[in-house]
Amino acid sequence: MKKVLIIGAGPGGFYLATHIATLGKNYEITIVEKKDIGGTCLNVGCIPTKALLDNLSLFEHFNNSISKKNLFTPNEHNINLEGFRKHQEEIKKQLRQGIENTLKKHKITLIEGEASFVSGKKVLVKIKQGENKQIEADEIIIATGSKPKPVSSFEIDGEKVVTSDDVWNIPKIPKTLLIVGTGPIGIEFARVYKTLGSEVKMAEIKEKICPILDGEISENLQRSLKKRGIKASANIASKQMETKNNLVRVGFLSAEDSKHNTEEDLEQVLIATGREPNIKSLSLDKAGIELDEQGFIKVDSYLQTNIENIWAIGDVTNFPQLAHTASFQAKVVAENIVSGKKQKQFDSRFIPACIYGYPEIAFVGKTEEELKDGKINYVKGTSLFLASGKAKASGLTEGLVKVLIEKDTKEILGAHIIGPEASNLIHEFVVAMQCGITAEKLYDVIHAHPTYAETVYEAIENGLKQLTKIEAVS
Repeated sequence: MKKVLIIGAGPGGFYLATHIATLGKNYEITIVEKKDIGGTCLNVGCIPTKALLDNLSLFEHFNNSISKKNLFTPNEHNINLEGFRKHQEEIKKQLRQGIENTLKKHKITLIEGEASFVSGKKVLVKIKQGENKQIEADEIIIATGSKPKPVSSFEIDGEKVVTSDDVWNIPKIPKTLLIVGTGPIGIEFARVYKTLGSEVKMAEIKEKICPILDGEISENLQRSLKKRGIKASANIASKQMETKNNLVRVGFLSAEDSKHNTEEDLEQVLIATGREPNIKSLSLDKAGIELDEQGFIKVDSYLQTNIENIWAIGDVTNFPQLAHTASFQAKVVAENIVSGKKQKQFDSRFIPACIYGYPEIAFVGKTEEELKDGKINYVKGTSLFLASGKAKASGLTEGLVKVLIEKDTKEILGAHIIGPEASNLIHEFVVAMQCGITAEKLYDVIHAHPTYAETVYEAIENGLKQLTKIEAVS
């Protein structure tokens, strides 16, 4: 019987355990989790925040239908914040129960405690209730996730200066909120708090809003935020000056020349500058595990660390910190462990990313900025949701679909969407890119009418027409 120990019961660790149990029968599998089963995603991240975002988007859309389209008779309707909290907790409870039942079904042992390495094959677990336990395993997988990244110029107290871990269940609605950072976490919470009634401002130290985005999508996002009364400023550094009279005084400086701009008193500051690997308590040095220059666990293409029997998945590795990254990496590691050899590699090129604002944003592959060095000849195709019959009918006409196509091979190099159902629409591009389906082949696929997916089709059509024009000129 081969012993497998998984440290962390988030989307990576949980899926890894069940996948090994499904693929192979001669495994004794143990998961150690020091906090909450389901990890960040289930407890303070993806799931509870989407329970807020999806329903608040409906609320905003309904209000727009009243005020701008006169489709409904105005009536008094208010947000029931306590109802939202109960809704979040019920979803979390159901999903956690599902995980626990699945673990029991596969006879996987779950231990509540904090793990730290004793050696390459031994781990000490400080159990919450009971005596400490030392576990020896043939294969050990680190899947401990991440935690909010602090900012040296702010002192996080959990009340006035907070992280997403502190405010996912909306403990209060501040009159004024500054969000430091305009990445996915910042964008999503900006939408939540603005809809709930806060005056929201955002400060981004880099040159554009949400720096991970394609430039054209970033510009559309900034217009969308402005339209909703959210002021998002790039090239701005911020610093906590003092906390006085229940307010946080923040100083703003130009990131370009470090010149002082302004100071402002705010009721709350949300630090949303990303997350860092949650590895401090693991005593990785005792196992000889190496880190990369950015402090992530170093893994090869098979997700194995420099120690042969130790693997790492999810946010502790230097790949996009997404739940689906972790669960797919779990699949790769499970198949390598069960096969007894390193045969399946992890390909990070086609990981889709989604931002659940209103409108949504989703993307995969290269941005146009990455292709402008001239090494790859490409054209772009775009299509506006404003021209979509489905979008017109639903009233969700913001945004566009953008596709980047290689001139000679017609390979899809990247796809970027801001608009309704972007998180679902992106998968047509993901499948095409991963399976080597060209833009020409995708253009031959019939798309139903009226659907948002027609906008994807029209972006591809627009890109191929650009190629036709180029060929005609040459």
